[in-house]
Amino acid sequence: MTYPWLADVEAEFSDRLHGGRLAHALLLSGPSDSGKVALAERFLASALCLENRYPACGVCRSCQLARTGAHPDGHVLTFEENPRTGVMRKELVIEQVRRLTSSLFLTNTISQRKAALIHPVEAMNRHTANALLKTLEEPPGETALILVSNNPARLPATIRSRCQGLDVRLPGRQAALSWLVSEKGIDEPAAATALDAAAGSPLRAIRMIEDGGVEAYGLLSDTLDALRRQAQDPQAALSSLSEIDPDRLWSWISLRAAEETRQAAGVRESARQLSELQLQADRNRGLALTPVRKDLLLQDWLIQWARLKP
Repeated sequence: MTYPWLADVEAEFSDRLHGGRLAHALLLSGPSDSGKVALAERFLASALCLENRYPACGVCRSCQLARTGAHPDGHVLTFEENPRTGVMRKELVIEQVRRLTSSLFLTNTISQRKAALIHPVEAMNRHTANALLKTLEEPPGETALILVSNNPARLPATIRSRCQGLDVRLPGRQAALSWLVSEKGIDEPAAATALDAAAGSPLRAIRMIEDGGVEAYGLLSDTLDALRRQAQDPQAALSSLSEIDPDRLWSWISLRAAEETRQAAGVRESARQLSELQLQADRNRGLALTPVRKDLLLQDWLIQWARLKP
Protein backbone atom coordinates (compact mmCIF):
# COMPACT_ATOMS: atom_id res chain seq x y z
CA MET A 1 0.00 0.00 0.00
CA THR A 2 1.23 3.50 -0.82
CA TYR A 3 0.71 6.65 1.25
CA PRO A 4 0.62 10.17 -0.22
CA TRP A 5 3.14 11.59 2.25
CA LEU A 6 5.75 9.11 0.97
CA ALA A 7 5.48 10.16 -2.68
CA ASP A 8 8.64 12.30 -2.69
CA VAL A 9 10.72 9.51 -1.14
CA GLU A 10 9.36 7.01 -3.65
CA ALA A 11 10.19 9.36 -6.53
CA GLU A 12 13.76 9.76 -5.25
CA PHE A 13 14.23 6.00 -4.99
CA SER A 14 12.80 5.51 -8.49
CA ASP A 15 15.16 8.15 -9.93
CA ARG A 16 18.18 6.52 -8.29
CA LEU A 17 17.15 3.06 -9.45
CA HIS A 18 16.50 4.02 -13.07
CA GLY A 19 19.51 6.32 -13.20
CA GLY A 20 21.87 3.60 -11.99
CA ARG A 21 22.64 5.61 -8.85
CA LEU A 22 21.27 3.17 -6.29
CA ALA A 23 24.00 2.47 -3.75
CA HIS A 24 24.56 -1.00 -2.31
CA ALA A 25 23.18 0.23 1.04
CA LEU A 26 20.18 2.49 1.65
CA LEU A 27 19.24 3.91 5.05
CA LEU A 28 15.53 4.74 5.30
CA SER A 29 14.99 6.90 8.39
CA GLY A 30 12.01 8.53 10.02
CA PRO A 31 9.45 8.39 12.83
CA SER A 32 7.85 5.12 13.82
CA ASP A 33 4.46 4.38 12.25
CA SER A 34 5.23 6.58 9.26
CA GLY A 35 4.95 3.74 6.72
CA LYS A 36 8.71 3.13 6.43
CA VAL A 37 8.63 -0.65 6.66
CA ALA A 38 5.90 -1.00 4.03
CA LEU A 39 7.88 1.38 1.83
CA ALA A 40 11.08 -0.61 2.37
CA GLU A 41 9.25 -3.79 1.37
CA ARG A 42 8.30 -2.10 -1.89
CA PHE A 43 11.92 -1.08 -2.40
CA LEU A 44 13.02 -4.66 -1.76
CA ALA A 45 10.57 -6.04 -4.33
CA SER A 46 11.75 -3.45 -6.86
CA ALA A 47 15.42 -4.28 -6.26
CA LEU A 48 14.62 -7.92 -7.08
CA CYS A 49 12.27 -7.23 -10.02
CA LEU A 50 13.59 -8.58 -13.32
CA GLU A 51 12.23 -5.48 -15.06
CA ASN A 52 14.23 -3.21 -12.72
CA ARG A 53 11.12 -1.12 -12.18
CA TYR A 54 9.65 0.90 -9.36
CA PRO A 55 7.05 -0.02 -8.38
CA ALA A 56 8.03 -3.60 -9.16
CA CYS A 57 6.22 -5.03 -12.20
CA GLY A 58 4.41 -7.61 -10.08
CA VAL A 59 4.24 -10.22 -12.85
CA CYS A 60 7.78 -11.47 -13.47
CA ARG A 61 8.99 -14.70 -11.84
CA SER A 62 10.98 -12.69 -9.29
CA CYS A 63 7.96 -10.59 -8.25
CA GLN A 64 5.81 -13.70 -7.92
CA LEU A 65 8.35 -15.29 -5.57
CA ALA A 66 8.83 -12.06 -3.62
CA ARG A 67 5.10 -11.95 -2.88
CA THR A 68 5.28 -15.39 -1.26
CA GLY A 69 8.29 -14.49 0.90
CA ALA A 70 10.22 -17.38 -0.66
CA HIS A 71 12.52 -15.48 -3.02
CA PRO A 72 16.00 -17.09 -2.85
CA ASP A 73 17.74 -13.77 -3.55
CA GLY A 74 15.67 -11.66 -1.14
CA HIS A 75 16.01 -11.66 2.64
CA VAL A 76 14.39 -9.94 5.62
CA LEU A 77 16.32 -9.57 8.86
CA THR A 78 14.25 -8.49 11.85
CA PHE A 79 13.41 -9.67 15.37
CA GLU A 80 13.20 -13.44 15.66
CA GLU A 81 12.50 -16.01 18.34
CA ASN A 82 15.33 -17.09 20.61
CA PRO A 83 15.55 -20.86 19.98
CA ARG A 84 16.71 -21.52 23.55
CA THR A 85 13.90 -19.68 25.33
CA GLY A 86 11.13 -19.51 22.73
CA VAL A 87 10.80 -15.77 23.48
CA MET A 88 10.96 -13.12 20.77
CA ARG A 89 14.27 -11.26 20.93
CA LYS A 90 14.37 -7.49 21.37
CA GLU A 91 17.64 -7.03 19.49
CA LEU A 92 19.24 -8.14 16.24
CA VAL A 93 22.06 -10.58 16.96
CA ILE A 94 25.30 -11.40 15.20
CA GLU A 95 24.15 -14.87 14.09
CA GLN A 96 21.45 -13.22 11.96
CA VAL A 97 23.97 -11.02 10.14
CA ARG A 98 26.31 -13.98 9.62
CA ARG A 99 23.48 -15.98 8.03
CA LEU A 100 22.59 -13.03 5.85
CA THR A 101 26.19 -12.48 4.76
CA SER A 102 26.57 -16.15 3.84
CA SER A 103 23.45 -16.01 1.67
CA LEU A 104 24.63 -12.81 -0.04
CA PHE A 105 27.80 -14.53 -1.18
CA LEU A 106 25.87 -17.32 -2.90
CA THR A 107 25.33 -17.12 -6.65
CA ASN A 108 22.17 -15.31 -7.67
CA THR A 109 19.32 -17.67 -8.51
CA ILE A 110 16.82 -15.43 -10.32
CA SER A 111 17.39 -11.70 -9.88
CA GLN A 112 20.29 -9.61 -11.12
CA ARG A 113 21.08 -8.61 -7.54
CA LYS A 114 20.79 -9.89 -4.01
CA ALA A 115 18.64 -7.74 -1.74
CA ALA A 116 17.92 -7.60 1.97
CA LEU A 117 15.72 -5.57 4.30
CA ILE A 118 17.00 -5.01 7.86
CA HIS A 119 14.72 -3.43 10.47
CA PRO A 120 14.85 -1.84 12.94
CA VAL A 121 18.56 -1.50 12.32
CA GLU A 122 19.20 0.43 15.56
CA ALA A 123 18.27 -2.77 17.44
CA MET A 124 21.66 -4.23 16.53
CA ASN A 125 24.03 -4.79 19.43
CA ARG A 126 27.68 -3.78 19.06
CA HIS A 127 28.83 -7.14 17.73
CA THR A 128 26.00 -7.26 15.19
CA ALA A 129 26.80 -3.73 13.99
CA ASN A 130 30.47 -4.65 13.53
CA ALA A 131 29.53 -7.73 11.53
CA LEU A 132 27.20 -5.71 9.30
CA LEU A 133 29.88 -3.05 8.83
CA LYS A 134 32.17 -5.62 7.22
CA THR A 135 29.44 -6.45 4.71
CA LEU A 136 28.83 -2.75 4.01
CA GLU A 137 32.55 -2.18 3.43
CA GLU A 138 32.90 -5.12 1.03
CA PRO A 139 29.46 -5.93 -0.40
CA PRO A 140 29.39 -9.08 -2.55
CA GLY A 141 28.56 -8.49 -6.20
CA GLU A 142 25.29 -6.78 -7.04
CA THR A 143 23.80 -6.22 -3.59
CA ALA A 144 21.09 -3.91 -2.27
CA LEU A 145 20.80 -3.61 1.51
CA ILE A 146 17.81 -1.61 2.76
CA LEU A 147 18.22 -0.52 6.38
CA VAL A 148 15.20 0.93 8.21
CA SER A 149 15.63 3.05 11.34
CA ASN A 150 13.35 4.94 13.71
CA ASN A 151 16.39 6.52 15.38
CA PRO A 152 19.46 6.77 13.12
CA ALA A 153 21.33 8.74 15.80
CA ARG A 154 21.68 5.45 17.68
CA LEU A 155 23.60 3.91 14.77
CA PRO A 156 27.40 3.98 14.66
CA ALA A 157 28.67 6.74 12.39
CA THR A 158 30.54 4.09 10.43
CA ILE A 159 27.23 2.46 9.47
CA ARG A 160 25.51 5.73 8.54
CA SER A 161 28.44 6.93 6.43
CA ARG A 162 28.30 3.85 4.22
CA CYS A 163 24.64 4.23 3.29
CA GLN A 164 22.67 6.42 0.96
CA GLY A 165 20.08 8.21 3.07
CA LEU A 166 16.39 8.72 2.45
CA ASP A 167 14.33 10.54 5.09
CA VAL A 168 10.66 9.84 5.74
CA ARG A 169 8.47 12.43 7.46
CA LEU A 170 4.97 12.33 8.84
CA PRO A 171 2.40 14.37 6.90
CA GLY A 172 1.37 17.78 8.18
CA ARG A 173 -1.64 17.79 10.46
CA GLN A 174 -4.11 19.06 7.86
CA ALA A 175 -2.87 16.56 5.26
CA ALA A 176 -3.15 13.75 7.81
CA LEU A 177 -6.67 14.83 8.77
CA SER A 178 -7.74 15.00 5.13
CA TRP A 179 -6.37 11.52 4.46
CA LEU A 180 -8.12 9.99 7.48
CA VAL A 181 -11.41 11.63 6.52
CA SER A 182 -11.35 11.08 2.75
CA GLU A 183 -9.52 7.75 2.50
CA LYS A 184 -10.60 6.03 5.73
CA GLY A 185 -14.05 7.54 6.22
CA ILE A 186 -13.36 8.78 9.76
CA ASP A 187 -15.29 11.85 10.85
CA GLU A 188 -13.09 14.88 11.40
CA PRO A 189 -13.48 15.35 15.19
CA ALA A 190 -12.64 11.69 15.82
CA ALA A 191 -9.72 11.89 13.39
CA ALA A 192 -8.37 14.99 15.14
CA THR A 193 -8.51 13.34 18.56
CA ALA A 194 -6.89 10.18 17.20
CA LEU A 195 -4.07 12.21 15.65
CA ASP A 196 -3.44 13.90 18.98
CA ALA A 197 -3.23 10.50 20.66
CA ALA A 198 -0.99 9.21 17.88
CA ALA A 199 1.49 12.12 17.97
CA GLY A 200 0.62 13.04 14.40
CA SER A 201 0.90 9.58 12.80
CA PRO A 202 -2.21 8.78 10.72
CA LEU A 203 -1.34 5.07 10.67
CA ARG A 204 -1.05 4.93 14.44
CA ALA A 205 -4.26 6.95 14.69
CA ILE A 206 -6.14 4.28 12.77
CA ARG A 207 -4.77 1.59 15.06
CA MET A 208 -5.82 3.55 18.15
CA ILE A 209 -9.33 4.02 16.81
CA GLU A 210 -9.57 0.27 16.24
CA ASP A 211 -8.15 -0.87 19.58
CA GLY A 212 -9.78 1.66 21.92
CA GLY A 213 -6.69 3.79 22.37
CA VAL A 214 -8.58 7.00 21.59
CA GLU A 215 -10.95 6.41 24.49
CA ALA A 216 -8.00 5.76 26.81
CA TYR A 217 -6.34 8.96 25.60
CA GLY A 218 -9.53 10.90 26.30
CA LEU A 219 -9.70 9.45 29.81
CA LEU A 220 -6.12 10.52 30.49
CA SER A 221 -6.74 14.04 29.18
CA ASP A 222 -9.87 14.45 31.32
CA THR A 223 -8.05 13.09 34.37
CA LEU A 224 -5.10 15.46 33.99
CA ASP A 225 -7.48 18.39 33.53
CA ALA A 226 -9.38 17.41 36.68
CA LEU A 227 -6.17 17.18 38.68
CA ARG A 228 -5.11 20.68 37.64
CA ARG A 229 -8.53 22.04 38.65
CA GLN A 230 -8.30 20.23 42.01
CA ALA A 231 -11.50 18.40 40.98
CA GLN A 232 -9.89 15.01 41.53
CA ASP A 233 -7.24 13.74 43.92
CA PRO A 234 -4.13 11.81 42.76
CA GLN A 235 -5.24 8.53 44.35
CA ALA A 236 -8.53 8.54 42.44
CA ALA A 237 -6.67 9.53 39.27
CA LEU A 238 -4.24 6.63 39.76
CA SER A 239 -7.14 4.20 40.03
CA SER A 240 -8.86 5.51 36.89
CA LEU A 241 -5.68 5.20 34.79
CA SER A 242 -4.61 1.76 36.03
CA GLU A 243 -5.84 -0.15 32.96
CA ILE A 244 -4.03 1.95 30.34
CA ASP A 245 -0.98 0.33 28.74
CA PRO A 246 2.07 1.83 30.54
CA ASP A 247 4.03 2.56 27.37
CA ARG A 248 1.13 4.45 25.82
CA LEU A 249 0.30 6.13 29.11
CA TRP A 250 3.76 7.61 29.63
CA SER A 251 4.04 8.57 25.97
CA TRP A 252 0.78 10.53 26.21
CA ILE A 253 1.78 12.08 29.52
CA SER A 254 5.06 13.21 27.98
CA LEU A 255 3.22 14.74 25.00
CA ARG A 256 0.83 16.61 27.32
CA ALA A 257 3.69 17.96 29.45
CA ALA A 258 5.61 19.02 26.33
CA GLU A 259 2.59 20.86 24.94
CA GLU A 260 2.01 22.71 28.20
CA THR A 261 5.71 23.54 28.41
CA ARG A 262 5.44 25.29 25.02
CA GLN A 263 2.34 27.17 26.16
CA ALA A 264 4.10 28.29 29.35
CA ALA A 265 7.22 29.49 27.56
CA GLY A 266 6.78 33.01 28.88
CA VAL A 267 6.47 31.89 32.50
CA ARG A 268 9.93 30.65 33.44
CA GLU A 269 9.13 28.74 36.64
CA SER A 270 6.07 27.00 35.20
CA ALA A 271 7.95 26.05 32.04
CA ARG A 272 10.79 24.65 34.14
CA GLN A 273 8.45 22.50 36.26
CA LEU A 274 6.58 21.21 33.22
CA SER A 275 9.83 20.43 31.42
CA GLU A 276 11.03 18.43 34.42
CA LEU A 277 7.75 16.52 34.48
CA GLN A 278 8.15 15.70 30.79
CA LEU A 279 11.66 14.38 31.38
CA GLN A 280 10.40 12.34 34.31
CA ALA A 281 7.64 10.88 32.14
CA ASP A 282 10.19 9.88 29.50
CA ARG A 283 12.33 8.19 32.15
CA ASN A 284 9.32 6.37 33.57
CA ARG A 285 8.37 5.16 30.10
CA GLY A 286 11.79 3.54 29.88
CA LEU A 287 11.08 1.74 33.16
CA ALA A 288 7.76 0.32 31.93
CA LEU A 289 9.25 -3.12 31.20
CA THR A 290 11.31 -3.36 34.40
CA PRO A 291 10.19 -4.82 37.77
CA VAL A 292 9.91 -1.35 39.32
CA ARG A 293 6.54 -0.49 40.97
CA LYS A 294 4.77 1.28 38.13
CA ASP A 295 1.87 2.39 40.32
CA LEU A 296 4.25 4.27 42.60
CA LEU A 297 5.94 5.97 39.66
CA LEU A 298 2.59 7.12 38.33
CA GLN A 299 1.31 8.20 41.74
CA ASP A 300 4.37 10.35 42.34
CA TRP A 301 4.04 11.97 38.90
CA LEU A 302 0.33 12.68 39.38
CA ILE A 303 0.97 14.28 42.77
CA GLN A 304 3.51 16.63 41.21
CA TRP A 305 1.14 17.43 38.34
CA ALA A 306 -1.68 18.25 40.76
CA ARG A 307 0.57 20.71 42.59
CA LEU A 308 1.11 22.81 39.46
CA LYS A 309 -0.74 26.08 39.32
CA PRO A 310 -3.87 25.91 37.09
